[in-house]
Amino acid sequence: MKKCSIYHFIYLISLGQAFAQSNIGYWQPKIIDLSTSIPLETANISINKKIDYPINSNGIANISLDKINDGDSIFVSCMGYNVLSLFTSDKNNLPLVLKLTPISYHLKEVEISKRIKKTKEITVGTQAFTITSAGVYYKSSLGLYINNKNKTMGFIKAVNVRMFDRADGIEMPFRLRLYKKEPGENFPKSELMEPMIVQNVKKKRWFNIDLSHLGIQVPEEGFFIVVEILGKEYYSGKLVKSFGSYVNQIPQFGATTFPKAYNKDNYSITMSPRSRRWFLDRNTEYQFQAKIIETL
Repeated sequence: MKKCSIYHFIYLISLGQAFAQSNIGYWQPKIIDLSTSIPLETANISINKKIDYPINSNGIANISLDKINDGDSIFVSCMGYNVLSLFTSDKNNLPLVLKLTPISYHLKEVEISKRIKKTKEITVGTQAFTITSAGVYYKSSLGLYINNKNKTMGFIKAVNVRMFDRADGIEMPFRLRLYKKEPGENFPKSELMEPMIVQNVKKKRWFNIDLSHLGIQVPEEGFFIVVEILGKEYYSGKLVKSFGSYVNQIPQFGATTFPKAYNKDNYSITMSPRSRRWFLDRNTEYQFQAKIIETL
C-alpha cells in the first residue's frame, strides 16, 4: 500500500512538471492594416532588433513569452507601413491586435520661382548580365557597394535585385538593408533606413523595391545594397535539387564573375552566418542596382 502511494505521488509530480513545461504562455498578436483591417502576412516582429519572428498567412505571430522580458523593445514592420514600436512593461498584458498605419505620401508646398530645378532618373550598380546565382545558407548576407565618384546629388528611388528560381525560392522573403559608406571603411556600418522584409510575390527576374517614400539622400561616399536571407523559421525547410545537389528552398540572387576591371569602382561583400563578419568577395559581382532621382 505504501509502495503504491509513493509511485502515485511520483507520478503526480512528473505529470505536474510535464504540464508546466507544455503550458508555456504564448503571445499571438494579429497584425492588421489600420484603415482596412486586412491581415498583413508579410509583416515582421522583432525584439530589441535582434530576434525576428515571422507572421503566418492570417497575419498572426506565435511568440513564446519566455522569449520576451519586461523592458524589451518590440518593433512591428511591414513594407509600405510605418514601423510600430512597443515598450514591454508587462509581458503578460501585451496587445493582441497590432494596427499598422500605411505610409502617406504628402507633397510639400513648393514656392514657384524663375529657377526650376531639373531632375533625371539614372540607374547605378551592376551593368553586367547574370551567369550564376548565390544564396544558399540561412542568415547569410550579400552586398554590393555602389560608388559615388561623380558626387551625384539626389534621392534613392528604388532598388533592383536580380533573382533566380533554381531553388524554388524566388518568392520567399528576405531582408533588404541600405548602408552609407563611411570614409575609410570598406564594410557597412551606418544604416540609411529601417531594415525591411520583402517578397518577390510576382516572381520577377528583376525585383523592383520602391523606396521613394523614404526620401533617402545619396551619400557622398556611396552606399551598400545588402540582402539578408532570414532564419530557417521563415522558410519551409524543404530541400530542393539544383544542379545535382540539394539546397535549401530560399531566395537566390544573381551574380557574375566578370573581371573587376569591368566595374572596378564597385565591389561585392559577403557575411557568413557563422562568423557574422563581412569580407570582400573579389571574384563576384552581385547583381544589384539602384534607381536614383538626380537633381541637376
